Amino acid sequence: MSRRLDLRHGSAPLALTSHRKGRRLEVDAGGRRFEADVTREGRWFRVESDGRVTRCAVARGPRGIWVSCEGRSYLLEEERPESAAGGARPSTDELRAPMTGRVIQVAAAPGASVREGDLLVTIEAMKMEFKLVAPETGVIAEVRCEAGARVELGDLLVVLEPRP
Repeated sequence: MSRRLDLRHGSAPLALTSHRKGRRLEVDAGGRRFEADVTREGRWFRVESDGRVTRCAVARGPRGIWVSCEGRSYLLEEERPESAAGGARPSTDELRAPMTGRVIQVAAAPGASVREGDLLVTIEAMKMEFKLVAPETGVIAEVRCEAGARVELGDLLVVLEPRP
């Protein structure tokens, strides 16, 4: 499965193209190619490349995707047409499937208030569960999945409107 992400690190644009085949992940980042075996260990990812193993965490937040590896954290902001046109950040958070699998529980309901850390959706893949929680306090604007549905990596599952 291939996927393209248009991101920004600081003021520099960063176009990523990834292709995953089983555990093997191939990423092209602006002409630089990276290959690794990637496996999930709870909230962490184990990345093995050229005999070297690194643990990384990846989380979607209100400003973009946070990546933490080897004691350093990086914010990769998603390039979105609405933000490029008006310069304003979108007022909603999109929570997307972090992996391909089956939805086994939907705890979110449109119009419901949630607090940071509240369970929204549980996905299962290969006998492993991933619990998707609210990244911040807000109100559920939309739920685009249901229990029993199959989802692909990156599918939109919940739209959250942040609230103070």
